[in-house]
Amino acid sequence: PTASRIHTPKGKLPALKSFCTWKVITMSVVIALFCICALITAIVVPVIYFKQEGIESQGEVIKPPLDSREYKVIVLRNDLRVLLVSDNETEDSAAAMDVAVGSFSNPSDYEGLAHFCEHMLFYGSKKYPDEGAYNEFLTSHGGYDNAYTSTLNTNYHFKVNSDYLREGLDRFAQFFISPILTQDGVSREVNAVDAEHQKNLENDAWRLWQLLKHVSNPDYPFHMFSTGSLETLDKPGVLSELQTFYRSYYSANQMQLVIYGREDIDTLNSYAEDIFSDIENKKISRPMFQNTSFP
Repeated sequence: PTASRIHTPKGKLPALKSFCTWKVITMSVVIALFCICALITAIVVPVIYFKQEGIESQGEVIKPPLDSREYKVIVLRNDLRVLLVSDNETEDSAAAMDVAVGSFSNPSDYEGLAHFCEHMLFYGSKKYPDEGAYNEFLTSHGGYDNAYTSTLNTNYHFKVNSDYLREGLDRFAQFFISPILTQDGVSREVNAVDAEHQKNLENDAWRLWQLLKHVSNPDYPFHMFSTGSLETLDKPGVLSELQTFYRSYYSANQMQLVIYGREDIDTLNSYAEDIFSDIENKKISRPMFQNTSFP
């Protein structure tokens, strides 16, 4: 069909363009706020109250009356806090480790280092040195893994068939006990980080996020580039900075672990103690930042 030409009175077209531009911006802001709200909801639900009473302490977990799963909160001898969830009906088990450090702690000369550290921990460990062995184990047993780096936290998690939870946990724990942080994996993982950055360049939500960072207080960590790229990471000294970053921030007393499996609570308790107690407790304090992002 023949298209009809729309005749716009003189002087009206710029106003229409302006309206469309603001409409796009408004929609982008709504989408970004929705994502932020979803993230906050995921973090704060369920609510857990820790009542520490020595090396191993019982915590009260508030749950719905119809929830048949059993919960227990413990603190290991290395001050690692653990939430155990027993569900005897589940076919898939899972675990997640949250580390209290994120992009706000990036060195100014190596922006994106926290994200790069997240990538490097998947490379291998002293106990399981073969590259890709962790991912191969999970995928061969109906599972998967992932991780993300936020401003104040870095989170690692996996899912696997319930028959293989214990071995999955043992492989997972090596991220935090004896990771291989050597030059062999640097080039590959720097390129992987850069690939994420290139993908984000075409994403409106990421572009809006970067715009907010650009107009924020330049003296506050939020202003810094957080993802990382070849420009910020592919340079001399990055391996040494990575090793220093890991030693400085990855400590058992600044980590929280969740284990979800079909085993009973006592068995999950023994898994946590046997596998994760070797994570070093460096007795460090959590990085704190005064909220001065915007004037």
